[in-house]
Amino acid sequence: MPANYGTSAKAKATKLHSLYVRTRDNFTCRWCGATKAEGKQIQCAHIISRGISATRTDERNAIALCASCHWAQSKNPLVWARWLESELGKDHLDDLLVRGVSGIKVDWDAEVVRLKFALDALTDAE
Repeated sequence: MPANYGTSAKAKATKLHSLYVRTRDNFTCRWCGATKAEGKQIQCAHIISRGISATRTDERNAIALCASCHWAQSKNPLVWARWLESELGKDHLDDLLVRGVSGIKVDWDAEVVRLKFALDALTDAE
């Protein structure tokens, strides 16, 4: 069942971001390799909590995980953190951390437009 985030620009940006991340990762779990084609639910898993606006819809702040791996990683934060560092690199995580604590205010309407273009570019490249 698709998530319902509401109708605001922030909600639209959140849905577009989720679709972008899952499309970018070919609807494949980056942890175990399960796929949507196999009937698995593929979710957008944030690295820094989506409660932080500055990184909520940053494509670098999420990867695709199946529902089982997403749940498991939320229960094992140290394992998750170490895997992320090996998968993405320390510099990637450090950049996200700096952006996340920056307090940047997001223009959600502009973010919707940016994400639509990014998603179109991603799907056109396929």
